[in-house]
Amino acid sequence: MSELPVPNPSDQPPTGVDPSVEPDAARWRRSIRVSGSGGGFVYRVGELIVDTDATDLVAQLVGQPGLEGTTIDGSSLTLLTGIPGELGVAAAVRARGFRAQPNHVVFAAAGVHANPAMHANPAMHANPAMHANPAMHANPAMHANLVLLANLLALANPAMHANSGVGSCSCGCGCTPTRGCGVAETASADLAAPPTLSSVEWTPEEPELWRGRQYSRPAVDSHVLVLDTGLAPDAIGGKISGVHARSKEAWGPTKKKLPPPKPDTDNRDPHDANNDDWLDPVAGHGTFIAGIIARLAPGAEVAVGKVLENTGEGDDADIAFRINAVIQAGQRPDILVLSCSCYSENDNAPLGLASAVARIQALGTVVVAAAGNDGSCRVTWPAALPGVISVGALGPDGPAEFSNWGSWVKACAPGVDVVGSFYNGVDEHDDENPKSSDFQGWARWSGTSFAAPIVAAAIAREQSLYGISAVEAADRVVHDRRLYRIPGMGTVVNVH
Repeated sequence: MSELPVPNPSDQPPTGVDPSVEPDAARWRRSIRVSGSGGGFVYRVGELIVDTDATDLVAQLVGQPGLEGTTIDGSSLTLLTGIPGELGVAAAVRARGFRAQPNHVVFAAAGVHANPAMHANPAMHANPAMHANPAMHANPAMHANLVLLANLLALANPAMHANSGVGSCSCGCGCTPTRGCGVAETASADLAAPPTLSSVEWTPEEPELWRGRQYSRPAVDSHVLVLDTGLAPDAIGGKISGVHARSKEAWGPTKKKLPPPKPDTDNRDPHDANNDDWLDPVAGHGTFIAGIIARLAPGAEVAVGKVLENTGEGDDADIAFRINAVIQAGQRPDILVLSCSCYSENDNAPLGLASAVARIQALGTVVVAAAGNDGSCRVTWPAALPGVISVGALGPDGPAEFSNWGSWVKACAPGVDVVGSFYNGVDEHDDENPKSSDFQGWARWSGTSFAAPIVAAAIAREQSLYGISAVEAADRVVHDRRLYRIPGMGTVVNVH
């Protein structure tokens, strides 16, 4: 059974902040647990995704007659909340022939500092040429900052840290916690702590990267949907050619139960949502990703939705709900970009995402997802779902040390020190002094989060230039057998 949240003074809002805004620490302590069982995964406390037909069974098991939930895909899957002993209940429901899982938590796939398993990929050390270039290790910002290393960031998945004991992982590759995936098999549920720092780096203005349209009107407009942290407000960097935030819409079913309820989002991404005078850990993540696509595929129209908090976390139910809402509204995009990832109980695909992604793929949408940053071969979701183009990250000399890898990774693109659009007039410590504002509309960031939009942009550009479908463009850019591939990393994609 999940532990009850423990009151903590740090859970209180900072002085002068609207008390109706739940602090990050309070939200994490209340709603997130890390399980070392089932391979290690992160889940929402008391929340289950089950077959709708199993709702009465769950009510019987937990002694809550008349239990009601929220459907997340129209009919077949339902989110139930307030379920005590959610992992045991899910197992009992599965034993009776129904589908049931905890509501898995996903994390933004950005940053390379959080996980000591980032050196687990044996391919990284097999070739001495990988270490011949001192530029790979010359930047002290990559490894030297102890604060970054000590802080559990949402930039890598806390499930990788669920247990430090000895055991075997569930990926089937035979690796151990010190050699490979790094996840032990023990039954535990630990409290998680929210991140407090961002790994984004300042970079000078680089307007020459915006080349604009160098050709006549494209044969086809490629419509790309980025579901992420949202788009920056217009006044501080959200005005990007070809990019817009989606209209106000329901966030997802899990937010309706929060104190206070948050049923709607304007799909915007403030740089300091918790008002603590620091740049939020993954603030600007969605803006950065959308800017990469707009810059590399100027014929694309990019819509941005907010499904991740500024600490980097979202969940299976909410993201699936949002994908299904897009389908139901008849707004099918050509390409869907998901730069987030999660591990799951026993490495089974998250029910909500699996259903929603399959539905939108059936309509002709190409789904591109980040593989994750744990240096692991363990499958992550949604990247490993059938038909999804899962993307790993490349550095200057080959696979990035932090990139996840494996036969399930279908493509790779630059993911180290990627330059992209960011907030304008915002500094890391927000002292509200325009003279000291460091970020000038540009930033530099590392992670598979930023390799994924490069692949998406290459597909969108191919689609626009040649007047073909996104599926046909993906066949040309990623799936063509004549293209160069790196074992465990897939097709190499690099556009500039």
